[in-house]
Amino acid sequence: MSRYCVIDFETTGLDPAVSEVIEYAAVRVCDGEIGLHLASLCRPEAPIPYEATRVHGITDRMVRFAEPFLAHLPGLVDFIGSDTVVAHNVPFDMGFLSRYCARAKIECRPRTLCTLRMARRLFPMLPSRALTEVARHLGVTGGGAAHRALGDAMVTARVLLKMLALAPGAEDLCEDAPAGA
Repeated sequence: MSRYCVIDFETTGLDPAVSEVIEYAAVRVCDGEIGLHLASLCRPEAPIPYEATRVHGITDRMVRFAEPFLAHLPGLVDFIGSDTVVAHNVPFDMGFLSRYCARAKIECRPRTLCTLRMARRLFPMLPSRALTEVARHLGVTGGGAAHRALGDAMVTARVLLKMLALAPGAEDLCEDAPAGA
């Protein structure tokens, strides 16, 4: 039985050392079917930079009554369980997850699978392997707004299923969590 947890984070910036998660989503994929999901806005400690809001559209007003990401973290880690974590650019999302887990002293070292890395191997002819371009190439539609966590996680889950169907051995690209992560 193949179990994956597709994750996506919207953040205040690109550096997990100084940026914060302001929205997260996790979508379970089990035996080729998309199942349960978690998703929520999260209140950062600092105001959301204008440049970040331009990317995902999330404003300080939208998150003012949300819980901080650390309050959601135990539930997310429980949801991930022993699943392989999948993301489009998994080092980015795992950088944030690992930082928050270290801060909260929560153990979370899942195997990972990167759909961006898969796309680079499967579709070298594409001029861009951005999620929207890979989805378009594979005929994946729907999922919600781009650059919003649940929409991107749903699209990534559909892209994952299409790529696994095209290249069943692609699961061999899974990586164990690095030591100390």
